[in-house]
Parts: sequence; C-alpha cells; structure tokens
Amino acid sequence: MDQQIKEYIALPLAINVFKHDRPLFKNWSMANLYLSKIDHVVEQMQDDFNQMRSKYYNRVRKLNNAYIIDGRKFTFTADQLKEMTADVAKRYMYGDKATDFEMKNIIPYTENPSL
Repeated sequence: MDQQIKEYIALPLAINVFKHDRPLFKNWSMANLYLSKIDHVVEQMQDDFNQMRSKYYNRVRKLNNAYIIDGRKFTFTADQLKEMTADVAKRYMYGDKATDFEMKNIIPYTENPSL
C-alpha cells in the first residue's frame, strides 16, 4: 500500500488527537509555546490533508472498521492505526514536515482556537 494513502488515513486521526490534547496544556507555565506549536501543526496537517483529498477522495473509503482502497478491503488494528497516527504526528512535530512557527500570546486560554 502506498505510504501516502496511509498518511491520508492517519492525518484526520492525528488532527483529532492534537485537538483533543490541546486542553491538557492550559495550566503549563510554557502553555503559549506548546499551544502555538500544536495550532501550527494542526493547521499544516489540515492544509496537507485538503490537498491530498482531491487525489484520494475517490480511491479511499472508510467502511465500518475497514478501508476500501482502490477496490480492495484493508482492515487495520487499533495498534496499527495508533502507530500510523504517531508516525504522522512525529513527522509534523519534529520530522521532515516540521516547519518554523510563530509563538502566539494565547492568554486567556481558549479551548476552541480559531484555526
């Protein structure tokens, strides 16, 4: 299976993980740094996913707990999806997809940032 297809499947999962984890940083002394990085990564992931959508929208379909990819059914275990999601998250946080970000002043803390 194409690595980009795995990324296409894992990107929405990674985006949701970061959005879910965002409130955990609110009481940290360096919250602005972490929240700025998370917001930047989520925005970057969403942009990349939107670009990939045009290429894979008709090739990849989610069906219950499986994916139909080019007409073939693939089932991923929870551990496989977790690993795929972690790999994508690492690439965007500090790997080949990581980019510089601007630290924002996010005070007071908001749970629903305007992305």
